[in-house]
Amino acid sequence: MNYITINVSEFFRNPERFQELESKIFPELLKENNRLKIWSAACSYGAEPYTMAMMLEKMPLVKGYKILATDIDKQILERAKLGKYSAQDVKNVDKALVSKYFKQENNDYLLSESLKKNIEFKHHDLLRDNYDKGFDLIVCRNVVIYFTDEAKDKIYRQFYQSLRKGGFLFVGGTERIHNYREIGFENTYPFFYKKP
Repeated sequence: MNYITINVSEFFRNPERFQELESKIFPELLKENNRLKIWSAACSYGAEPYTMAMMLEKMPLVKGYKILATDIDKQILERAKLGKYSAQDVKNVDKALVSKYFKQENNDYLLSESLKKNIEFKHHDLLRDNYDKGFDLIVCRNVVIYFTDEAKDKIYRQFYQSLRKGGFLFVGGTERIHNYREIGFENTYPFFYKKP
């Protein structure tokens, strides 16, 4: 399993998409609920859930949030929980955020415990395990492209069931859900699919 898992990730990967998440998606979700439940599916070494936590921490309308961060690779989850990154890993993080949320030790950058407290890391297989429900946002980026069309369809349908009404699925820059209408989604913004 470790041999075939890719584990490519980075903080603020495709920054323009995260800008949309911050300026459009989060404000829309926060109109309905100021306590968000988020799932970072196939989270790799944790850059993605920690990116969202940094964004949410500075949003005044947020009264609370929980991020479930899952991956099939147990070793990479241990690395994510540790929150230890290299200078290369944090290169796309704004310097103000680095100084606020990371402590530099030699060549390593250690994430603050304050940022970790709202994130739960858990082992999960997208094709075999049950999906939790009631998410405001599910983020699953640059993973489903490696699956068969049949597996993709199954995963997207399960994501749809896992979202609350008004919730969003955020996919990767190389991914499109071709049958999103058939599943029930609306394509409100590029790479964001809404459960109406």
